[in-house]
Amino acid sequence: MKNMVLLFLATTCIFISSAQSQTEQKIRVLAAPGVNQADPKDWHNTLAISGDTLTVSCPKCSPIQSIAVPKSNVAALRYGQNAYHHWVSGVVTGVFSLGIGTIIGAMPHHQHYFSIDTKDGKALGIQADKSNYRQIAGMLENFAALPIQVTAKDAHFLSGFNTKIVAAAEK
Repeated sequence: MKNMVLLFLATTCIFISSAQSQTEQKIRVLAAPGVNQADPKDWHNTLAISGDTLTVSCPKCSPIQSIAVPKSNVAALRYGQNAYHHWVSGVVTGVFSLGIGTIIGAMPHHQHYFSIDTKDGKALGIQADKSNYRQIAGMLENFAALPIQVTAKDAHFLSGFNTKIVAAAEK
């Protein structure tokens, strides 16, 4: 009986610790404290949240490959997106099929960006894939317990999340 109780407690502890740890493995690192160079085309980077620490692993970054941000140092979370069209692909495809080429060229493709701003004035900038940006938004929101700042134009991408509408930045 004693062994069964110990097994139950050990299993419960493993379940609780794994529930607090989250990982996403398809992100681009755009900017990070201590990183001078990152490969802008590399999607093989990892965002992990474990306990009170957010860690980004970037094997192709230099001079450091891992950035850790404690929860107590997070000042703000920001989201933005950029839409662009695949005009060149549409024209090339249009040579074979005008209808499909028009559809490919006219459809907007969205890029999703997050910024984790720290209290010391630095920022960790990442790009999420279209398949995981909502998971990353949830991870960041739960980790920092802060609303995600977003412009009114982009707010619909994060419907259902705790967001704060901010004015668009001047260009």
